[in-house]
Amino acid sequence: MMNTLAQGLTQEELQKEILHTWSEAKETWVIHIELFGIDLSINKIIWFLWIGAAVTFLILFIGSRALKNRPGAYQVIVEELYGFGRRNLAGQMGEEGLRWLPYTLSLFVFLLVLNIIGLFPGSYPVTSNITFTMVLASFTLIIYITVGIKRNGVGTYFKNFVPEGMPFKIVMVPFMFFIEALQEFVTRPLTLAVRLYANILAGHIIIFLFLGFILYLGTFAALVSVPLTIVFYAFEIFVAIIQAYIFAILTQIYIELAIYADEQH
Repeated sequence: MMNTLAQGLTQEELQKEILHTWSEAKETWVIHIELFGIDLSINKIIWFLWIGAAVTFLILFIGSRALKNRPGAYQVIVEELYGFGRRNLAGQMGEEGLRWLPYTLSLFVFLLVLNIIGLFPGSYPVTSNITFTMVLASFTLIIYITVGIKRNGVGTYFKNFVPEGMPFKIVMVPFMFFIEALQEFVTRPLTLAVRLYANILAGHIIIFLFLGFILYLGTFAALVSVPLTIVFYAFEIFVAIIQAYIFAILTQIYIELAIYADEQH
């Protein structure tokens, strides 16, 4: 049966089988909503985004308000998550950065939940959507610019874009300001968004390709592709954790760099 299915599939049909998770997500589980001519329809992508947000809310908000003297498994998970954030996220450069722990820890848990949910068959990996990761990166950009200006003042914040004592100031000062502004406003948020998006997307495509070998090459391919898929699937769980952590820790670092911008020069 598998051989017959493989022989009956064209390359385009196989590609559709592999990529249908993304191509059909916008047209699945749709609730059509239109407001003032604007399409606000809810689809599979939005449903799983909401599910991830709800699970994050249950873990952090509800969990932090249901503490007991004799903790159960649920409370232990919440406490361990907070301990992890306190040790590995907050206060990378100074104690003032601690105030941003609630945001960066929530960001880490939210992304981790979405990454893990995306590994379940039939779900949708929200973090493999570049629009979503760009929105999160834009939030990080807005936060660290706002914090930097509020903490140091507009003049001092932008003055720190250019190192003191530069030669050929007429040429070098505008050039260095442009380079630093490009890094601050474009490179940082773009790499933040693309790193998460690309790693999650690539992992899912590789898993689908391994499984696609069974359809394209027949039953004997399963002897190789299924074990490789299982191994890579386990590796993707590790990637899900690491990529959530990288996004959160870089967000924390960028915010603290903005807080202590004046002290770095």
